[in-house]
Amino acid sequence: MLKDPDRLLEPQRRRPDGTFEPVSWDAAMADIGTRLRKIVAESGRESIGIGLGNANAWNYGAFLTLFGMATALKTKHFYTASSIDINGYWVVGELLYGNNLANPFPDFARTDFALILGANPVVSHGSMVTVGKIREVLLDIPKRGGRVVVVDPRRTETASLFEHVPIIPEGDPWLLAAILKVLVDERLVDRATAERQATGVPFALDLVRDVDLDRAAAECGIPRADIEQLARDLAAAPAACVYGRCGASLGRFATLTKYLIDVINIVTGNLDKAGGIVFGRPMIDLEFMTGILKANGYDRWRTRVDGIPEVIGTSPWATFPREVATPGPGQCRAMICAATNAATTSVNAKAMDEAFAALDLFVSLDPYVTDTNRHADYILPPKLLLEREAIPIFTQSHNAVPYAQWTAPVVDPPPGVRDDWKILDDICKEIGMVPSGAPGAQLMGRLGIRLPPHVGVDAFMRIGPDGDLFGLRRNGLSRKKLLKAGAPVKLADHSPVGIIRDRIRHKDRMVHLEHRLFADELERLRTIEGLDDAHPLRLFTIRELRSQNSWLHNVPKLMSGGRACRLRIHPEDAETRGLTDGAMAAVASNWGRIEVEVQVTDEGHAGLGRPESALGPPGRLAGRRRRGRRPLQRPDPQLRRLPRQGLGERLGQRDRRAGRRGAHGRRRADGRNGRRLERPRPVGRPDAGPSAIRRPRGAPTVRALRSRRARSRRRAPRARAVRRGAGRPRGRAGRV
Repeated sequence: MLKDPDRLLEPQRRRPDGTFEPVSWDAAMADIGTRLRKIVAESGRESIGIGLGNANAWNYGAFLTLFGMATALKTKHFYTASSIDINGYWVVGELLYGNNLANPFPDFARTDFALILGANPVVSHGSMVTVGKIREVLLDIPKRGGRVVVVDPRRTETASLFEHVPIIPEGDPWLLAAILKVLVDERLVDRATAERQATGVPFALDLVRDVDLDRAAAECGIPRADIEQLARDLAAAPAACVYGRCGASLGRFATLTKYLIDVINIVTGNLDKAGGIVFGRPMIDLEFMTGILKANGYDRWRTRVDGIPEVIGTSPWATFPREVATPGPGQCRAMICAATNAATTSVNAKAMDEAFAALDLFVSLDPYVTDTNRHADYILPPKLLLEREAIPIFTQSHNAVPYAQWTAPVVDPPPGVRDDWKILDDICKEIGMVPSGAPGAQLMGRLGIRLPPHVGVDAFMRIGPDGDLFGLRRNGLSRKKLLKAGAPVKLADHSPVGIIRDRIRHKDRMVHLEHRLFADELERLRTIEGLDDAHPLRLFTIRELRSQNSWLHNVPKLMSGGRACRLRIHPEDAETRGLTDGAMAAVASNWGRIEVEVQVTDEGHAGLGRPESALGPPGRLAGRRRRGRRPLQRPDPQLRRLPRQGLGERLGQRDRRAGRRGAHGRRRADGRNGRRLERPRPVGRPDAGPSAIRRPRGAPTVRALRSRRARSRRRAPRARAVRRGAGRPRGRAGRV
């Protein structure tokens, strides 16, 4: 990606005809400032919106600056990728534990029974739980006599390794309610432990009093007897954890699903317990930071048009088109987005696309032209991951093995790109604002003092439990020490337990289970209508190993092999509809219609359809524009139609036309995406054979190198032992 020829290396301004032209940073900032000041004068700062894409979770400077910018603007138009698949986590975190970001995670390394719903960690490597070598960690559970049960509509890569329980999509809340019902009815609840940790336990247990187990079995597609046995086995395990992610976080009842997951973990006595669900030991306590800045919360205000409750100061992307189209005070007139392709990856793509096109000003921070920012007035190129300082700002809160890490840039950035946070700060300067919600930040800005993000982050880390207290704690952490270390510093072998009183943010230090919201949601679940005759199939998305959401769709090797958006469908459903492998099918819902290639597979049961996640609708990828568009232009509308030709074939044709090299830098001998490769020409004279390869003057011989290596082995047996894992130092001084 760093050397991608499609990468933008200087600011781009959109021309009236939709193409882009390069401009200087000064010219771009001056025009953006002029237009923003006009909008602020007419409609106020609240008419400016912020868009935060998923990639910012690994970009602490942009992540914190965007949040600070939205707070300083006092805007309701703050949209993040969280509203697509994880806001339920944030709501439950705030209501149960007192902070949106307080989310206990499964302790797979020490559990005896792992119940996984709607997650495929063998492919995703874990979401909302960060576990090194997670496949091996999960495989170790059965080896020590435990069990892993994967509940998923599809026989995923994870489900194939363990016990697979197929479920109907969106059946998770029914399954969980039924499990809780069995636990209550058969007196398998550890009520004493639950009531020491939580208030509202009677409310949570009474929620499922009227749940009909037979109906629950029908709604989730799992036999009643299997549900009952699953509940008994879960309660009987010495240590158990229930974990749900993307599949359980999507749908109409994602928040209820997450609540029921946590309730089951709590009432079985598995919260804050080794092998249950545990709280992390982060190097930077984001819960403390958001609490100090009053950034966390739920339903403190509602969206202007739809009246949807805010979550951690953000509005859902689904409301964005109406906020742009509906006139009146607070109407969204400008957007500043970083690393988001919401017009493709969010809901109602057509309305999203039209909304971005209708803005008075749209500024995008992105290294590519995408389906979203082709509407942007300016595209401003940022540094990429290896070109900037980095800390695991998001994932560090749920590391199974706590560690601290702060890395310097690995490579030098191109001369025309800038740090995201600096770009955002320069934009804020144009309207006389500091992108921060910290007390006194605006006053400091008026005095000419603008602190980069690392100053605040370092300060919060240094006053934290593992910080150096600005020199008072000799072995504590600081940015300077971590940069000097050049490697992660291990804080402990496992996440701590017995710390629930320290991690709950409510004043009484108790988990709060009683909230009317969840009773209302369960009632809505009971009354919701099922499938209608016009739409008899259920559609859900899957994750692929070669994808990181939509980030890597410009890497030819990862898009080889004919990768494209395909509909995976069961043989029975395919036969009923006269579909064959490779045929084109129309997929329609109340929200739209697409045509997509069919892949017939029995990995899920009948009645389901499964397109690949983030590959986007037919004819385009949910990522940046494909290579070869110079100058940058609006895409042809015909590109939205999916050709029968596979993506791999199209890449092969492109490579043949361009004469580009294939895998490992060697030219294809047969002109195809196959494995027949020419032997690489040896280094040396143009016509040289192997014997003509010369050792550079002064370079060590192979014999000399082997001798040095042998002497190194004799001198450093301890170093070898540490590298092999034997005698590894424990505690704070260790390395991950």
